[in-house]
Amino acid sequence: MIDFYQDLNDRQLEVVTDVDHPILVLAGAGSGKTRCIIYRAAYLIHERNIAPWKLLIVTFTNKAARELQDRLESLLNIPMRSLWVGTFHSISLRILRYESAHLPYNSNFSIYASDEQKSVLKKIYKEYGYDVQKYPLNKVLARIGRYKNRLQLPEDIQPEEAAHNPFLKGFMQIYQRYQEALLMNQAMDFDDILLYTAHLLRDNDAVRAKYQDIFQYIMIDEYQDTNKAQFEIIHQLALIHQRVCVVGDDDQAIYSFRGATLRNILEFERDYEAVQTIRLEQNYRSTTAILDLANRVIKQNKQRHAKELFSELGEGIRPALRVYPDANVEAEQIALNISRQWKLGNNLRQIAILYRTNAQSRLFENALMQKKIPYSIVGSLNFYQRKEIKDLLAYLYSMANPADNESLLRVINEPPRGIGQTTVSRLLGFATKTRISLFSAIQNLSAVPELNSSAKKRVGDFCKMMEDWRQMSTSQPVAALVKDVVELLGMVSLYRKSSDPKDITRAENLIEFVASVNEFAERFSAENDRPALLVDFLPFVALQTDLDKVSEESDSVRLMTLHNAKGLEFETVYIAGLEDELLPHRMSMDTIEEIEEERRLFYVGITRAKRELLLSLAEARRLYDTYTFTQPSMFLDNLDEVLDSPGHIAAPQQSLYRKPKNKIRESQKLFKIGQRVWHKEHHQGIVLSVNGMGADAVVTVSFQNGKLIKIVGSFLHTEPIG
Repeated sequence: MIDFYQDLNDRQLEVVTDVDHPILVLAGAGSGKTRCIIYRAAYLIHERNIAPWKLLIVTFTNKAARELQDRLESLLNIPMRSLWVGTFHSISLRILRYESAHLPYNSNFSIYASDEQKSVLKKIYKEYGYDVQKYPLNKVLARIGRYKNRLQLPEDIQPEEAAHNPFLKGFMQIYQRYQEALLMNQAMDFDDILLYTAHLLRDNDAVRAKYQDIFQYIMIDEYQDTNKAQFEIIHQLALIHQRVCVVGDDDQAIYSFRGATLRNILEFERDYEAVQTIRLEQNYRSTTAILDLANRVIKQNKQRHAKELFSELGEGIRPALRVYPDANVEAEQIALNISRQWKLGNNLRQIAILYRTNAQSRLFENALMQKKIPYSIVGSLNFYQRKEIKDLLAYLYSMANPADNESLLRVINEPPRGIGQTTVSRLLGFATKTRISLFSAIQNLSAVPELNSSAKKRVGDFCKMMEDWRQMSTSQPVAALVKDVVELLGMVSLYRKSSDPKDITRAENLIEFVASVNEFAERFSAENDRPALLVDFLPFVALQTDLDKVSEESDSVRLMTLHNAKGLEFETVYIAGLEDELLPHRMSMDTIEEIEEERRLFYVGITRAKRELLLSLAEARRLYDTYTFTQPSMFLDNLDEVLDSPGHIAAPQQSLYRKPKNKIRESQKLFKIGQRVWHKEHHQGIVLSVNGMGADAVVTVSFQNGKLIKIVGSFLHTEPIG
């Protein structure tokens, strides 16, 4: 029997048992929010006799969804196969595949990640003559993402928006052609998954009513990280019954760059009627000393719901601040400290080094390697984004969706089979001219007169192989299918023949991929009482992220950015690089809103620590080819009472925190480090250093043509040159 009164504190019990109102749960870091969600689901099923398929639970990661389902099954001692639990993307994907009759897509549409998105754009640029200098791929994709997060397809945007803006006018054409290309390929990008689901629920009365009836009770985790599209999905589902419980912490809202809006959690009480707001302030993770620092830091923010974390785990060790003469010494000393902890028997997997930018990991990797300390980087290249895995996945996508030109182009000559670029270009030309897919073109080789007989033979053999596999994929279990494909392509043996260590690793990755397919198939079969097919596997793999691959087993120090630390916890945490222009980051110091988000990022890092927290900064840091003297982070102001003093620093020099009277900030300069600039002769470049304030500052710029030039700022433009 579940003892709700024994297992939960008073505030948690309120969250679990008040199931008839809209509930806003302001759950501080480490306050047991996941426990609340699990027990609330158990209460609905066990005490209120609600069928599991009437519940919708949305989590932030796939890993969190699996753990939640497993813990709920263990608590209730019954299987939870029919429970709707997953990320916004995975839930939306299920709905879109079920409701494909209402979409301009079939149910087996492909999902394009950034590589495929860029490939589509490059073809558009080539066909229509767009200048990649004027319309950088990443900038265009980021802007497309922002429009989609606001639920705007090209046809939803008013023409007058671009009327007097040449860049925006060209961008809108690119956006339109990009969407047309996705539709031709029967593919969606990740933002489309949410956008089409929101549109479907908003605009289709029958579909909306169907899912409103299914999802009688809705629970959303990490609500502070939702965007407008996600808000709209939930709002449409909960519109009638309003039995929605959102759990989140506005103090941990750190994903505005992904389109998340703080407005959703700050204004929840305006969006629903008779909202009950419950604060979870007891922290079960950290000691009082760590929480004193966290509370002191986050109170500086104005845009937040007031809350104060407390703990009954004891006072603990005061967080320490260490100031090092340079970034190399900082990394070396942190590695030395970890080495001592390791020798004392501490588990390395319970130690994390957190930093603001990925580039900072290099010094820590070097220092840890020198001390022979095992480490792993969380948030490095996603397993499913590695070349050899993407090659294999492209074969699988081509089988499931013959209209997917991007996947077919990736594999038509991989591994090499003598189908050269000329042949591919002629096939693509024929497909474009006749408005058919590339796969349809290779099925109709007799209609492509430009190909010689040997080219037709090689393409024909490839076509037959793909057609055979496509037939097999509809009935053969996915585990057996993938094993057959890997063996018939000879990819593992091909890589193993190489003496290049990277190729040996690629072979190992392919073997690991086959193992991962088997793991998926076993779990799927247990939950659905039938073998897993290719169409079951592809949605699962498309939505995997690096955070879902964090290994709990390997005994190694975790290195990660502060963003990737969200949701994790460690006995000992190091937060390095506490300097202005690193944290807060130089590109996020222009507005109060940006600085408050950077402060929340620092808060997230602090609250990862259970027992020991060590903060550090370097007085000097190498920037390109020179040393730059740093300023301590503004977030360290007024923390003397809750920090251990800098004390002894094991380095040739010692320095204490001193704040200069007149500090020139990067945000006050006309040109900023990392800024993109343009020059009439050298075209686009990136600013590496700035000496001076205004247009006459001397700026060091790395141009895309390979030239590195010191130049007076008046010769540069901050906008693309027409």
